[in-house]
Amino acid sequence: MSDSNFPSPKFNFDDLTLTYIVYILFSIGFLSSGVFWPMSLASVIIIYQKKNDLDGTIYSAHFDWILNTFWFSLLLLTISIVLTFIYIGYIGILLTFSWVIYRLIRGMLCLRENKSPYIDMHI
Repeated sequence: MSDSNFPSPKFNFDDLTLTYIVYILFSIGFLSSGVFWPMSLASVIIIYQKKNDLDGTIYSAHFDWILNTFWFSLLLLTISIVLTFIYIGYIGILLTFSWVIYRLIRGMLCLRENKSPYIDMHI
């Protein structure tokens, strides 16, 4: 028997849902203090896979926002961990954690309003 008689399952998320999924994966991975770090990594992989498909849309700006947050937070955390030997790194870790939370909240609020996170928000 041939398997061609069975339809292949396809999961097509719309762009908004995919962007929310990326935000949620990144949030869980980061806010778990690294316990679920593969989720953050999965969000970055999804972004790199889908980024070209979303060029010219508002979601591309959100993907850039999350990527910038990921790479800068990784850099800041690395520097902060090195600086924990002179105790100032603990402040750096706290500031990095706060900055990432701010960026996640701002990004999700802008996504909810269908805006780019790079445009000033008036709350």
